[in-house]
Amino acid sequence: MKVLITGGTGFIGRYVVRELAKRGAEVTLLTSGSTYHQFEESRLEIVNTTYEYSDLLKKLCGRKYDIFYHLGWAGVGGGEKNNIILQCSNIQVAIDMMRLSKDVGCSLFVATGTVAEYAFCKEVIDFSLRQTPNDVYGATKVAVHYLLEAVAKQIQQDMIWAVLPSTFGEGRKRDNIITYTIVTLLQGKRPQYGTLEQMWDFLYVEEVARALADIGEKGRHNMTYGIGSGEYRLLKDYICTIRDMIDPTLPLGIGELIRKAAEPISSCVNIEQLTNDTGFVPKISFEEGIRRTIKYYKESKF
Repeated sequence: MKVLITGGTGFIGRYVVRELAKRGAEVTLLTSGSTYHQFEESRLEIVNTTYEYSDLLKKLCGRKYDIFYHLGWAGVGGGEKNNIILQCSNIQVAIDMMRLSKDVGCSLFVATGTVAEYAFCKEVIDFSLRQTPNDVYGATKVAVHYLLEAVAKQIQQDMIWAVLPSTFGEGRKRDNIITYTIVTLLQGKRPQYGTLEQMWDFLYVEEVARALADIGEKGRHNMTYGIGSGEYRLLKDYICTIRDMIDPTLPLGIGELIRKAAEPISSCVNIEQLTNDTGFVPKISFEEGIRRTIKYYKESKF
């Protein structure tokens, strides 16, 4: 199987590249070259590009691929999620990548959404309901989803929209609550939070990568799949688990920050459809994933 992928140098993307290569795929990584990590995979080709459609069409002229994974997205950091110009710049790139996938013979285009599209869903996320984003990032993902579906029909390209969960693991920046908690506690400091009463679903990054690989191999075309652990806990329970695994005597500042949102944001993903169609069932527990992540940050210079 020959795979094209964007966003392969990002946090989740690096694990997806490794998972695909482990399964024997020949992976071509499209990257701007501004930052990229060394990969050990021997069947990996790296193509530097500006992501301009005409440029890529020339560089890939005559080649044929099977699946296109579009994970690339500018502005996923907390400080950039409400930059309208930056977020909207992702729209044309996504459309161009879909057109490119058709030109190079891909039978499937897999694009990634986010639970941020459903930020105010109070129950387990129903992907048939209206999305409720709470920032420009989530809203732009919603827009790209609908635009890609429209373009897919026009050019007759099959696609799958994969909604990514709250993901943690080795190498994640401090722009999420898991990394913030681990690093702050390892530094001997007191992390501060809101009340943490909302229900949440976290999934270890290796499992997210495995789910995406399963979707490419076995997923039904033109479907939306939610990726997650399928298990939900109060957010404060996750945080207390992390603290207890590092040092149960360390203090946590739960409730010390005033909640800014008008209503609590939650994240619980129903993976029944994903499991039924692909057989994906998480194998690595939250506790095991956290153990690996804590070990990583203990050994790294943070």
